[in-house]
Amino acid sequence: MRAVRSLGLLTTLSLLLTFFTLPAEAAISIKIAIVYDLGGRGDHGINDSAAKGVDAIKKKYGLTALSVREMVTNGTEGDRESRLQFLASANYNLVIAVGASFAQAMGVVAVANPNTEFALINDASVGNLNLSDMVFSNPDGAYLAGVLAGSATKSKRVGIIGPSTSSAYLVDFKSGVTSVLPKAVVLSEFIDKEAGNAARTLAAQGVDVIFSEWSSTSEVQDTVAAIFTKAHPVYLIGVNPDQYFLLDKTSQKILIGAVSKHVDVAVADVMNAALNGQSIIDVLNETVGIFGHMYTVKDGGESMALTALGAPYSIKVAAAVAKLKSGKVKAP
Repeated sequence: MRAVRSLGLLTTLSLLLTFFTLPAEAAISIKIAIVYDLGGRGDHGINDSAAKGVDAIKKKYGLTALSVREMVTNGTEGDRESRLQFLASANYNLVIAVGASFAQAMGVVAVANPNTEFALINDASVGNLNLSDMVFSNPDGAYLAGVLAGSATKSKRVGIIGPSTSSAYLVDFKSGVTSVLPKAVVLSEFIDKEAGNAARTLAAQGVDVIFSEWSSTSEVQDTVAAIFTKAHPVYLIGVNPDQYFLLDKTSQKILIGAVSKHVDVAVADVMNAALNGQSIIDVLNETVGIFGHMYTVKDGGESMALTALGAPYSIKVAAAVAKLKSGKVKAP
């Protein structure tokens, strides 16, 4: 059960309350705003996933644009902050920001508006009593990617690429790989630029399956597609919806699966809580005061989506999912 609190009340953070349903007219009187990252609806990525959650709640409660306001940032820090502040000043009960790019602006605006509830989707770096960080289990995702990579490799050499900040999840990826292929060699490239070169480096070392957490550009995907040959195939595992470019044609011959973060579920949950007079405040990091909810494979907030190329490995992936859900296996 998620920890929740009544909107506007700073109750004991460890208190667990039960969701209750308000009369329809009371729910509709609550105003919610959501600010999408650059691109807004139609980006085939995190914005579209968030919008799916918005649409589900609007349908459930019969809400219109009068109750749920949607905005799109132009991508600058100034615009992100000004839009969040505008919505707080306009007395919206809940203001949702989609994506880690809002972290800096949210850190300013949430503190400045203690009577407004905020939610930040896919980031857990900002803490405040009126802010719910709705995030996803990177260890679970990396473990499942490892299981898929270990199942699919023919060379018994797999790799992981990501920004330097994601290096902590190498152990989870390795654990997944070795759970199905104990003698596999796991190589890594954690970089801050030139992601394409990282993919070439791994391929040159005999890696034939790469898990990419690099979401800033499509460099890894483009490079893997370029070096792929029938004689020496290299396959890719991605992260959805962070990597919106996974839908490009270049991925069709190389993509075997993607760790899937159900952003729509996170958005729907935080909206549903607000419409019932509450907010979600699981303790994510007590030391620095970060609250919200961490979605996992166990609660259905994260999964592994397989393409047709990855379908032959569905039994092993499904077994790993079952073990994570049952608690028989825990990502390190």
